[in-house]
Amino acid sequence: MARPGLLLTGFALCAAGGFVLHLRAGRDEGVPVLDDDLTAFATAHAWFWPLITAVLAVGAGAGLYWLTSEGRAAALRRLPLMRGKVRTRAALAELTCALEDLPGVKEVQLRLSGSRARSRLVLHVSCEESADLGLLLGLIREAPLTRFREAVGLAGLHSVIRFRLVYQETRIA
Repeated sequence: MARPGLLLTGFALCAAGGFVLHLRAGRDEGVPVLDDDLTAFATAHAWFWPLITAVLAVGAGAGLYWLTSEGRAAALRRLPLMRGKVRTRAALAELTCALEDLPGVKEVQLRLSGSRARSRLVLHVSCEESADLGLLLGLIREAPLTRFREAVGLAGLHSVIRFRLVYQETRIA
């Protein structure tokens, strides 16, 4: 059920309870709200009111727990992801792992800088000398970089990719 529906249901139940109490108490000035039978039952059984209290307390606790969890989830959805350093670090770590798994890549260094409005990602990719840089550029732009942009919520993230070829040493005699 949607939140507005829950809100309206809660208001309707509160209004119905208030209306019933108003009708019950408005009959006569000296008439108690509870019937004589219910009063006699509650007096005869000592567990009645503690049980009612416990049931209502559990219901109120469950409602408060739900309310706070909904409020926390809504607050987390509204917080900018760049301020959530844990999420940004996790996304950077995932991007690093994804780039290191590409063929021909030896080492990756990432740096995220700037503000939320003008952010910039610099990738330093060290590759084997036989690596196809055009293919690597296409693979980086295709999936890992797109997933990173979505993870941090920056679709227009400016990125700079710098390749460095690592040559194997050859010894002469």
